[in-house]
Amino acid sequence: MYQHPIIPLLLSIILLIYITKQSFVEHKILKRRLLLAFLLAFSSALLLVFYPEISDSESWKNTVDWILIGLDVVIGLVLIFSTEMSTSKSQFNKDLFATLDQSKYYVLVDKKNRVKEISTLFVDDLEIDKDAAIKKNIFDIIEKKYRIVAFNGNDASKEDLKIYYNKSNKTEKEMTLEIQDDNGDIHAYYFVESPIVVFGKFKGRLFVGEKKGMETLVGMEKNLAESMGELELIKSRFLVMLEKSKEGVFFADINDSSIWVNDVLVEKLALSGNSMSMDEFRRNIHPDDLAMIKAKLAQVNNITPSYTVSYRYNTGTRYAYVKEEGSRISNGKAIELCGVISILDGSNYERTQTELDNIKGEPEMLSAIKQLFIQKKIFQIVHMRIDSIPDINEKYGRSIGSMALSEYIKLIKHRYVDANMIYRISGLEFIAFITDYRKMDMLKNALVNGEKLLHVSAEYGSINVKIEVTMGISYSSDASNPKMALANSKEALRFCSNPKFSSNYVYFKDTL
Repeated sequence: MYQHPIIPLLLSIILLIYITKQSFVEHKILKRRLLLAFLLAFSSALLLVFYPEISDSESWKNTVDWILIGLDVVIGLVLIFSTEMSTSKSQFNKDLFATLDQSKYYVLVDKKNRVKEISTLFVDDLEIDKDAAIKKNIFDIIEKKYRIVAFNGNDASKEDLKIYYNKSNKTEKEMTLEIQDDNGDIHAYYFVESPIVVFGKFKGRLFVGEKKGMETLVGMEKNLAESMGELELIKSRFLVMLEKSKEGVFFADINDSSIWVNDVLVEKLALSGNSMSMDEFRRNIHPDDLAMIKAKLAQVNNITPSYTVSYRYNTGTRYAYVKEEGSRISNGKAIELCGVISILDGSNYERTQTELDNIKGEPEMLSAIKQLFIQKKIFQIVHMRIDSIPDINEKYGRSIGSMALSEYIKLIKHRYVDANMIYRISGLEFIAFITDYRKMDMLKNALVNGEKLLHVSAEYGSINVKIEVTMGISYSSDASNPKMALANSKEALRFCSNPKFSSNYVYFKDTL
């Protein structure tokens, strides 16, 4: 058995040249295959250099012969693998273009817009032989059959297109080319344009798309007109709602740092007009709250677009607490914050605008529970006491305490209570009736899962308050009459108020 190193060296050089050629064909550097071919060629060259010295030793000569045979086998396998990959990709490309040839208008042009490949469907439409189109400027070919009248919605001629596509544009985009036939009818080619780049150098473009006739274009224009009409209707509805709304609505443009507010906010916040810069609007925010607001808005993004923040705003005569609820919206260019701003305490107005103003008292509660028993309904009686309000009043003032109390009652009312059946029986004690089984389960789950409902935090500007609540709950089915049902819920509240009891709530049936 005799093997000379020149053989694997020649084979590896052939392999290196073959893979380099493949890289050019596939428009990318085949790094792994090139590295392997280079290592094989380097190993063969190294053995060739030292082969005369090795051949003097009989034992080493046999080992090297086996190594050389191994190199031949590896080179052969890599060559077969590369050939198979190249053949498969060539067949795939051939099948792909064969499919496109009959179903799509496509044309491959070089960097000077000369045709290198064009589909049968396209040349049939242009009434020209495929061979006659090769190496001709694509816009000259189109102009022989049609007159080019517009490009991407703008009036354009063949010369305009030649100038536009004279640049080495490497971005993928859509192209709409409007053309006019001899009868004066308008058609359009709709292409997706992809650049061809080889080793970082621009080599040409591939246009793939379809042709639409007059009927299609008219239909598209009709759909566009209908869409515009719908948008105008939506716009009109929005303007009417904005005009009639009693909520304070705002739109803040992040890009140019400006804000627009409706007339409701202009009046309530004593502003000079509807439009102003963000700096001008924020000038009236309490200095202690400004940093907190900026930090809150910095967290607003596409993932968490909605936010709620409370702060003090100077209305000219005093600082009023307001709540801002908004969302981040974007159309890809403009970015806005939009939402509503409401006054939390309105002591300067005729109506205080708090949730407590709508809460009825003990007489209405007694009448309601009597009616529920007459109707033989099964319901829950929730007797709650807001324990932390006196401490909040003492530490931050009665205005903060009233807002905290109002916000908590609003939470309970809108989340759990049916038909506004929540009543104030003393300054800090409330009774609510729940008739919906689903809401009974919601309340139970909220209490079982860490009692978060009974330990609530609220932010008013830079002030953070803790609302602590004690709750006793009973079922109407545990009592034979309204008086007993109310007594049961009161007993449950008294039971969980005991300092030795670990929880802030209890169901009456669990006290027995």
